[in-house]
Amino acid sequence: MYYLLASTQTSSPLEWLLVTDGADTGPIEYVLSVDTDLASTIETWCRELVPNSFDISTTTTDPLCCLSPTESDATTNPDDGALESYSPPRYRAVEFVGVTDRREDWQTTLTRYDEFTDKHSRLPLATVVSTLADASVPMAVQILVSPYPDWRHHAIDRTQRLKQHRDTAFQRFFEDWMTTTDTETNDADPEIRSRVDALDQKDAQHSYVVTARAVATTTDQRAQLPVFTPLSTAFSHLNGDYYRIEGRTHDGDRAASVYESLRNRVVSEPEHSKFTARLPWTENASRGLVMDSHELPLLCLVDAATLPTKAHRALAPTPTDEHGLPRPPRDRIERYRTAGFTLGHAQTADGDAEAVPISLPPALQPLHLGLFGRTGSGKSSSLVAALLANHAATDGADIFIDPKGDGMADDYLRAHYAKYGSLDDVYYFDCTETLPALSFFDIRDQLDAGIDRTTAVEDVVDHYIDILIGIMGRDRFERAVRSPDIIRYVLKAMFDPIHGSNAFSHREFQTAVARLHETRDPPPVVDEDLQAMLAGVAANSKRSFDELMQGVANRIEKIPIDARLAQVFNHTPDDDSDDPEFDLRRLIDEDAVIIIDTGGLRPASQRVTTLVILSALWTALQRRTQQGDDETDHPLVNLYLEEAAQLSTSSLLSNLLAQSRSFGLSITLAMQFPAQLRDGNPEAYREVLNNVSTIVTGNVAVDPQFSQRFATTEVPATEVQTRLRALRRGQWLVTLPAEFGQPEPQPFVLQSPPLPAGHPESDEPFSPARETAYTAAFELLTARSAHAYGLDVSGIGSRTTTEHTQAPMGHRESTPLDDSEESTHHATPTAAQSSSADAPTESYPTRNAPTPDARINSALPYTSRLPSMVGYDPEVHVVVCDTCSTRYDPTLTGIKNAIECCHSLEAVDRDEIPISQLPLKLSAVERGSSAFTDAQLRFLQAVYSAHQRRFDPEFEYDLLYDSMVRLQEYTGIRYQEVQELIDGGSLSVDCTYPHKLYTVTPKGRRAIAVRHREGVAHGHGRGDLSESSLHVVMVELGRRYLEATFVDTDDSAAVEAVAYFEHEGSRLDAVCLDDDGDIVVTLEAERANHDILTAVPDDYDKMAACDPEAAVWVVKNRSDAHEVLRALNEPNEGHPRVEKTYSSNSPPSSFQIHQPGFTEMRTLQELQSGPSDS
Repeated sequence: MYYLLASTQTSSPLEWLLVTDGADTGPIEYVLSVDTDLASTIETWCRELVPNSFDISTTTTDPLCCLSPTESDATTNPDDGALESYSPPRYRAVEFVGVTDRREDWQTTLTRYDEFTDKHSRLPLATVVSTLADASVPMAVQILVSPYPDWRHHAIDRTQRLKQHRDTAFQRFFEDWMTTTDTETNDADPEIRSRVDALDQKDAQHSYVVTARAVATTTDQRAQLPVFTPLSTAFSHLNGDYYRIEGRTHDGDRAASVYESLRNRVVSEPEHSKFTARLPWTENASRGLVMDSHELPLLCLVDAATLPTKAHRALAPTPTDEHGLPRPPRDRIERYRTAGFTLGHAQTADGDAEAVPISLPPALQPLHLGLFGRTGSGKSSSLVAALLANHAATDGADIFIDPKGDGMADDYLRAHYAKYGSLDDVYYFDCTETLPALSFFDIRDQLDAGIDRTTAVEDVVDHYIDILIGIMGRDRFERAVRSPDIIRYVLKAMFDPIHGSNAFSHREFQTAVARLHETRDPPPVVDEDLQAMLAGVAANSKRSFDELMQGVANRIEKIPIDARLAQVFNHTPDDDSDDPEFDLRRLIDEDAVIIIDTGGLRPASQRVTTLVILSALWTALQRRTQQGDDETDHPLVNLYLEEAAQLSTSSLLSNLLAQSRSFGLSITLAMQFPAQLRDGNPEAYREVLNNVSTIVTGNVAVDPQFSQRFATTEVPATEVQTRLRALRRGQWLVTLPAEFGQPEPQPFVLQSPPLPAGHPESDEPFSPARETAYTAAFELLTARSAHAYGLDVSGIGSRTTTEHTQAPMGHRESTPLDDSEESTHHATPTAAQSSSADAPTESYPTRNAPTPDARINSALPYTSRLPSMVGYDPEVHVVVCDTCSTRYDPTLTGIKNAIECCHSLEAVDRDEIPISQLPLKLSAVERGSSAFTDAQLRFLQAVYSAHQRRFDPEFEYDLLYDSMVRLQEYTGIRYQEVQELIDGGSLSVDCTYPHKLYTVTPKGRRAIAVRHREGVAHGHGRGDLSESSLHVVMVELGRRYLEATFVDTDDSAAVEAVAYFEHEGSRLDAVCLDDDGDIVVTLEAERANHDILTAVPDDYDKMAACDPEAAVWVVKNRSDAHEVLRALNEPNEGHPRVEKTYSSNSPPSSFQIHQPGFTEMRTLQELQSGPSDS
C-alpha cells in the first residue's frame, strides 16, 4: 500500500470510514475510499488484503451524506400558523493525537497488529464499532492515511544520540558542559536500550501519517449526543512504552471544526518538527500520527467474529455460510464463455457479477442438466433466458413441457418474438384447447424404420404401464400382483403379428379386455409362451378370474376418465387420410421450439400427457438412430421438463436419463429440490445425482446426498449444505462437466441472467404496437399448431360416452400380416354387434360375393406362415424354393422338398409348415349364398379335419399338442371372424389350456356340407362325429398312456391298447386287451358337463363291470377331477361309488383310491408330459 500511495502525484489520502445514520435499523457502513486515479488499483489491493470470503462492493455514493443536517427555511405550521425556528446542528467530536514522553518518541513503536493473536482478544476498532452501534444520532469515524517520507537518517541520528546520552537538550547541555558519558555504559542502560529497541522496530522507510477523528451530529434538540469516553480510549491498547494515542473530546465550535475537517478529508501533518513544538512549555502531542505497516491495521481492520452482539448486527458482516466461493481458474472457466445454454453470470468473491455469461456448450448438453430452486428463486425466468439462447446455439428441436400454468410459456413466446421477429419456428399446444395428435398404440413407424417388432412392442407396453403407475401411484397399481401382468399379456396379444394389429385404439384394447372377461377365451397369438400365459389366466377359478379382470379394468379405465386423454389414446390416424398427426420423428430434426403447456390440466392428466410425449420422443429418437448410420451427425434435441418431480414414479424418465445420450438428446430437469424424486423413484434420484453432469441449484432443503455432489477437498459436504441454505434468490451454485480428458471446474456461484427483451418484467417490454403484432402472431401460431398437429379438445367439458359401432363385415380374404405392412385393427365387437352365423348382415351378393377363381381346396393361398426359404406362387398354385426358384407341388411333400432343395428340414420350425389340403366341397354359388365368409368356411373345414386327425401330425398339425390358433394362421381367418363363428353357434371352444381347441358344431358342419350320423353306428374303434376335439385328445392321449404303462411293461397281461372299444352294448373310451381279447384295463375320458352327476356314475359302472386290473380316469384339469370325484361321492341316483374324499387343492395324482371302477386319475397336462412325468 505504501508504494501505491507514494506513486501518485496528488496528496489525496486513503480514507477508512465507519458511518451510521443513528437509526435503530440502520447498518454501519464500512468504507474504504480514495479520490485519486489509483481507485482501481486500490480496489485490487483491497481484494488481495482480505480473504476471499469477504464481500467487497464498489459505490459512488458519499457515505457521509447522512451527517449533513437538513437546513431548510422556516416553515409554517398548517394548524396554528406559528413560525418554527430553525434548529442548528450540534456536534461532538473526538480527535486522536499521538502523545510522546520526549519530542521525538513518535519514532518508537506502538503495539503491533500481530500481538493481537489470541482468538479471544478484541481489536481496538471493535470498541469503535460498539460506540457506533449504540449511537442514536448520525456519527462517523474517519481514518486518513498518507505516506510519510523516508526518515531512516533521522532514526540513525536518534539512535546515536541515545547511545551518547545526547537525546534531550538537557542531556546535550550536561554532556557538553558537565561531564562525558561512556557510550558502552549507555548501551547497558535499560531505559536507553528499550528506546533504541523501540526505535529499531519501527519501519522508518515505510511509514504513514494517520489522522483519526470521530464526529456525532444532530439537529434534533431533544436528542442526546453520545458519550465519547469509550471511544476516546478505544486506541489506548495501541500505546507503546514511549508513544501513545489519546482521544480528546470537543464540543461546540471546536467540534464543528473537526466536523468540517472530516467532511473535507483534511490530513493533519505531524507537528513534532514545527518550531512551536520545540518550545519548553509545548506539549509533546500531534494530531498527525506516525505509524508503520505493523501498527496501522489496528486502526483500520475489525474482526467481526469478536464483536459484541449488537455491534455485530449493526455492522452486518456477511455470514460465514454466505461467503463467496472463488471462481475457477481462467483457463477452466473460459471454455464456458460461449454460445449455448445460458446458466448465468459468474459471481466474484465479493458478490459482483461478471459481464460475460457462463453457458453450457452444446457438446456437453447430452450429459444432462438439473435446475433446482424453491418457489420464487428465479428458476423459471432463468430457464426462459436459457431456452432462448440455446435455441440459437443448437440445430435440433427444443421441447419444453410446462405444467406450472403461471404464464411461463407466454413469457418465452414473447421473448422469442422479441429476439427473432416471428413465431414461425414454434409449435404451441395449450392442452386445455389442443392436444398433440399422437398415436400411442402404434408401432407402424417403428417397423418401417427397421426397429425389431419385439422391441417396439415392449417399449409401448412398458410406457403404458408407466403411465398407469403415474396415474395411480406405484403402490396402488402393483397392489393387485397379477393384474399388471394381464395388462401386458393382452397388449402383446393386440400387437400379435398374425392375429393382431400394428395400430389400435385404447377403446379397442378395452373391448378386448372386456371380451376376455366375458368369454374367458384369450385372444389368439403366435407366441406359444404368451399363449400359455393367457390360457393360465383363463384357467383360474371363476371368482379369481373375475377379481383379476376387475383389477385390470380398474386400472385401464383410468385413461378414458379424462375425456381429453381418451381422445389422444383413441387417435389412430390412417396413412392416406388428412387426420392431424404430431410426428416427433420429423420435428426433432427441425430447428424449432415445441411448447406443451399442460398448466390447465389436473395433476394426473399432466403426468399422463407428459409421459405420452416422452414415449413418443423415445420412439422418435429410436427411429432416427435406426435410420442413420454410425457416422450420421444428428441435430441435438433438447427436452426441458418443468416440475419434473411429478414424474418421480416414472421408469421412463430414468431410462431416458440413462440412455438418451446415445440418441442425441439433452434433458433439463427443473424442480424445487432433487429429493422430491427420492421417495417416489429412488432410481431416478440416483440418476440425477450420478448421471446429470450439470447441476445448477439455488437454496434447497437439507439433502446430505445432494450436497456430496458439490463437495471438494476444500469445501466438505457439511459446508456445502450450509452454503446451499444461504444462497439468495437469483444466486446459484453450479457444478459443470468438461470435455473428455479435461479437468472439471470446481463448483462456483452464478447470478441469474437478466430477463430477455420482450419479457413482461424485463427492461424492454413490448410497446403497444409490438403487443398487437405479437398477439396476431400468437393467434396464427395456435391455429397452425392445432390444424396440422393437434386434436381439438376445447369442447370437452366433461367425459361423454360415444357409442362405437362396428362396421358390418363383408366378403373378404385375410392377407398375411407382414411385419413391414400395416394391418387392420383387430377390434372385438360386443355381443350385440356380432354377426349372426345364420343371418348375414347384408344380403347376397353384396356381402359375400364369391371370387370365381378362389381356391377352396388348399390353405396355401391364405396362410400367414411359410418357412422363410419357401414361397407360394398363386398364379400356378405351386410352392417355390426362394433360393433357386425350383417349383414343387402344393402339398406337404412338395413343401418338404422345397425346403430341402437348398436348405435343411431340421432347421425349420414345424409351426411354419402349414396345412396344405382343405377338402372343402362347396361350389361358388353355395359359398356366395352362405352366411359365412370364405375364410370362415375354410377355418370350419380345417377344424373339422383336425378333429378327424386328417393332417400329418409330424409336420402339419397334431391335434394332441398343437393349438388351433395355428389353424387360424394357416387359413387366413381374422380374429373377428372366429368370434362370429363362436357367437353364432357354429363353433364351440373346448379349452384354452394347455392349448386352444375348437369343435365344429352341427350348425357348422351343415355350413361345410359334412354328412354324418351320431352314436355308436359310426363304428367300432372310431369316434363319434358329435365328440368334441378335447375328448378326442383325451382319449388318444389316454390310449397312449395305457400302451406305455401297461402294454409295454411285463407287469401287466395287456398286449394291446384300443380306443373306442364296444363292450356289451356300450362303448369304453379306451381299453387294454390280453392275448385272449379280454379287457384287463379300462379308461374313460370325462368332461365336466351338465350331466356329470349321471354320466360319471354310469361310466364308473361300465368300467367296474369289466372287473379290470386298473380303471383309469382322464380329466381336463384339477377342477374337473374334483367334479368327477364329487359325482362319484354324491351321484344323483344309487349308492356312492367312491367313499373317499379329497381337498380341492389335492392333485389327482395323489388320489389313493382302489375301487373296481377307479384306481387312478390323470389330467390332460400330465398325459401330454408323458408317462414318465405323470
